[in-house]
Amino acid sequence: MATRPGTYRTVIGAALAVALSVVLTALTASPAAAATVFTDGFENPVISGDFTEFAAGQQIGSWTVTTGTVGLTRDWQAAEGDQSLDLNGFSPGAVARTLPTKLLTTYRVSYALAGNPDNGPLIATGRVTANGQTVDSFSFDTTGHTPSDMGYVYRTFYFTNVLSAATVLQFASTTADAFGPVIDDVRVESCLLVICPAGTATAI
Repeated sequence: MATRPGTYRTVIGAALAVALSVVLTALTASPAAAATVFTDGFENPVISGDFTEFAAGQQIGSWTVTTGTVGLTRDWQAAEGDQSLDLNGFSPGAVARTLPTKLLTTYRVSYALAGNPDNGPLIATGRVTANGQTVDSFSFDTTGHTPSDMGYVYRTFYFTNVLSAATVLQFASTTADAFGPVIDDVRVESCLLVICPAGTATAI
């Protein structure tokens, strides 16, 4: 039995509409729904006092202190859980960890940022690097903030790995005293290039 041309056009049109809907859904999907690489709120190890200092070469969970000293603390409000990381122990410090990243894949990194309020007001500054390349520079004004009201803000950046199968992510203080930036709730997620914000990813 013959089928009229109009019927073919209707079927093809419906199929194209479904395909277009799938593509638009992918293009508008939130990167936050992408695959999680890791999350870390600096809850490991659990410290017994209010503050424990770690020096270069020591481990804080899966992070390594790479320079200076940092402090794991329960002395003030955390963004997540009970502990946070002061990037200045008694000197400016940095922590790093290696991510199992894939070539030509874009990653979304978010973290909570505040500053040590015990010697304020001050501007606490630092930077984040991926494989040695700066991917985010930050500052936080501790004016008006207290240990019970840290005023955390969340920062987000993106990078695309184009050269290696692993990425060393490092958070470092650039504040030259014992009262520096505080970080917490670090999250890394991978996302397809087509659903990451265009033009925002740093190639490393």
